[in-house]
Amino acid sequence: MNARAQVLVSVLLAMASTGCATPWMVPRAPGFTEVRALTRDGYSLALARRRPAGAPTGRPVLLVHGISANDRNMDLHEGLSLAEWFAGRGREAWSLSLRGTGASQRREGREPYAFDAFWREDLPAAIARVRAETGADKVDVVAHSLGGMALYAYLSQGGEGVGAAVTLGSPTRLDFGGTVTRLLPLLRPVFPPRGGTIPVVLPAQVFMPFHGQSERDPFLLLVANPENVPATTWKRLVANGLADAESEVVLQVANLLEFGRFASADGKTDFRADMARIRVPILVVAGKLDRLGSPLAARDGYRALGGPKAWRLYGVETGTRADYGHMDLLIGQHAEREVWPDLLDFLRRHGDSV
Repeated sequence: MNARAQVLVSVLLAMASTGCATPWMVPRAPGFTEVRALTRDGYSLALARRRPAGAPTGRPVLLVHGISANDRNMDLHEGLSLAEWFAGRGREAWSLSLRGTGASQRREGREPYAFDAFWREDLPAAIARVRAETGADKVDVVAHSLGGMALYAYLSQGGEGVGAAVTLGSPTRLDFGGTVTRLLPLLRPVFPPRGGTIPVVLPAQVFMPFHGQSERDPFLLLVANPENVPATTWKRLVANGLADAESEVVLQVANLLEFGRFASADGKTDFRADMARIRVPILVVAGKLDRLGSPLAARDGYRALGGPKAWRLYGVETGTRADYGHMDLLIGQHAEREVWPDLLDFLRRHGDSV
């Protein structure tokens, strides 16, 4: 395909994706302000700040999304927003978009970055900004998927400023032979070269009309349980909450799949081994039907933690209406009644422990 044809195809796909996504574009709930945080390596990060309703009832909460996502995962729209929910219960909520996602700065010709940039640069900058703006000595952190992995890495290397934390569907190994492991050989041939970007938003939005049309929709089943996440909600997330992925980030995370190693990109730092040094209280949460951060994968992180910790599994066997998938913990239609109160309860109980 010549250069002109490539450009034409790109333009047509972009037009198609825009048309498919537009009906599902929704604003986040009103009442937030955007604040910027600057990392040590010069990236400007976007944080959406929601002040508490009434007098504060505890430390501010920093919310961190997962891979190929942005802060809208935590603040999708009015009535379905973990950030809005926390603010409504007296907790100032800050939703972070990691570098390259949401309204945060893109790489744009800079040196490629891997997963390590999230824990070395983005988390410290966001935590410092929240502390400076609120005057809080420490912040609580609720992190999903890769965001929880970044939190584990940050705390394992002596990261400061966190009072208590919750991780949601955050694996520390993935070499169990499950769905994700089986997909890796199929995905490797289409990985861009080092320093490239893996397109996520465009393909997801182009195929948006087909999402949820079948009870066996493979894409939806991979990331959620349709019994918890209606097709309308999923389409809103696809339209508002996705981001393309840096190849270096994906390649580093792939080490969990191929070798079961939760380590720095250069292999010199073993995060799983160092998690024994963490003393921040952490609630580790998993969904029974999570096909990405499976209960087994999340439980591995729970076992590695050395400080105060708790484990919570969400599924029919533990009293929920349906088994929870990967995204259900954030956007499931019953999460605000079945899951989120447990997160707040844990943070409250450990409000003065560190």
